[in-house]
Amino acid sequence: MKSIKLKFGILILMVSIFTVPFVAETRAVDDTACAVDHSEIIYPMPQFACLKADVIVPDLVKVEIDSSQVGRNALEYGERLLNGYGLKILEKDDRSERQVVSVVFEPGGPEHESAWRQEGYSILISGNPLEIKIRAHEPAGFFYAILTLEQLIHWGEAGVMVFQGEVEDFPAFSYRGILEGGYDVWNHEKRKEVLRWMGSLKMNSFLYAPKEGMYFRRRWRVPYPEEELDHFREYLAICNQWHIEFAYSLSPALSMEYSDPEEFKLMVAKYRQLQEIGVRKFGIFFDDVMPYLSTPADRKAYTHIAEAEVDVTNRLLDALREYDPTAELFFVPNQYWGWTRTRYMKILREQLYPEIEIGWTGKDICSKTITVAHVKKFIETVGRPPAIGDNFSPLGPLVNREPGLYKYCTSFVNNPYNFAEAEKAELSKFVNSTVGDYAWNTEQYDSVRSITVASRILAGSKSGGDALILALKLKNAGLPSSNFVNIKEFVDKLQSSDAMDSKKLLKEIKNEILEYRDALDALEKAPISDSLKNELGPSIENAISTIPRALEIVEKMNELDQRRALGEELKKLLGLKR
Repeated sequence: MKSIKLKFGILILMVSIFTVPFVAETRAVDDTACAVDHSEIIYPMPQFACLKADVIVPDLVKVEIDSSQVGRNALEYGERLLNGYGLKILEKDDRSERQVVSVVFEPGGPEHESAWRQEGYSILISGNPLEIKIRAHEPAGFFYAILTLEQLIHWGEAGVMVFQGEVEDFPAFSYRGILEGGYDVWNHEKRKEVLRWMGSLKMNSFLYAPKEGMYFRRRWRVPYPEEELDHFREYLAICNQWHIEFAYSLSPALSMEYSDPEEFKLMVAKYRQLQEIGVRKFGIFFDDVMPYLSTPADRKAYTHIAEAEVDVTNRLLDALREYDPTAELFFVPNQYWGWTRTRYMKILREQLYPEIEIGWTGKDICSKTITVAHVKKFIETVGRPPAIGDNFSPLGPLVNREPGLYKYCTSFVNNPYNFAEAEKAELSKFVNSTVGDYAWNTEQYDSVRSITVASRILAGSKSGGDALILALKLKNAGLPSSNFVNIKEFVDKLQSSDAMDSKKLLKEIKNEILEYRDALDALEKAPISDSLKNELGPSIENAISTIPRALEIVEKMNELDQRRALGEELKKLLGLKR
């Protein structure tokens, strides 16, 4: 079956507006042996993989554990994975004369620079009898190895199959994930769904900071009722299962009197509620408010708004560590973008505790690009690396983030602000899938490949994913002319050709349009959500209504004297006129 993206040039426009430069990691390996394209299978992109032909997996599994760091999550997820394929795990004392596949957990795997934990792993699948050897240093690494194994094992013509070969993998950024920070709120169920989904893509950080959350900004003083705390307990349980760190934040900046001890006590009490149920990482937000001292007491206590923010933040970290010495705190300043050497930035540099990370969105509030040079300028101004909290929210992939950013900062999370409403939470998965892919392996990130594979995963199939790619193209560019570049070439030739060429060219034009129609039919049948269908509806209807008229024009182009005029009409209809 021809790929939709190849036949219609679906991704040509993506190459121009969605592509970010990348540098491929190289490793000495026999390319002829790595016959299977791992970039189509493993997501996020691994640092190294060499996959060979797939082989049959015996239906009996012997598990050998030679590491105390495997962790319950990896073992339980692995058991569900194998059982889902009808494979039986032998008990320790079982003896069987039938062929078995050995799954071995051992200490080892690649080590990598990290500000948090060693998440690297390796998988070696080889031998006869078949052996799957998994190595890692910590529970997260073993868990991520099982997530990758889930992508390597599949149904084939001969039954349950797995690709032979080797994977050696680790993340670029220590912290990778999602910042819920838009001017709306995902509801409880949607937030749980997002957490599970992001964990499946090896993202490990979720920052809770919804601007209009009931208790986040306007009612920051009000303690959480038990029902709300139960919600947070559920989030933590999911995060523990998927090796995600849940970070809780407040934004007192709208109304706090920074110098008032009672106000500070109220704030600490609110954070303490979350500490008591197990949260250990926190944030405090001073963004998107007027930067001035609003009360006489504050103007007496401080000479600048930055002094007030820094004072409260430093004291907050002290208070959090009185309860939990391992507590961490990040700070989102009022000036959270750029690197201008203002007095505000000077105070941050001189007075904010050095262990407190500063959230930063890049050159601008919503940065078109983020480069290493931008990060270096921030470091020169503030004296420490930023924690990148990107504001990037298209219905498409992450682009124009330089590969080398991970060398200068440890965090890359994204705020999908355009999809802050609960009914649009699912739409955030497109860009945030690619955020996870980029943050895991920046050097080999390819935005076109990333959104293509992500769409297939979200659709549950390759054909459904290609339909989603078409849907995104229609949404982002109406009825994009780049989808019809072949038609334009054929029409131009037809307008200048003799009668001998015309039948062949007309057939090519008609086939192009018919296959585009088939792609739209596939999109209608694809298992995509109602929210996505509603979002894309007008673009899809426009495309569907265009196809019949295009076919009518092609039928009339047999007439030589009408060919030039009809060709111009067809190009205009399909957006090919410049």
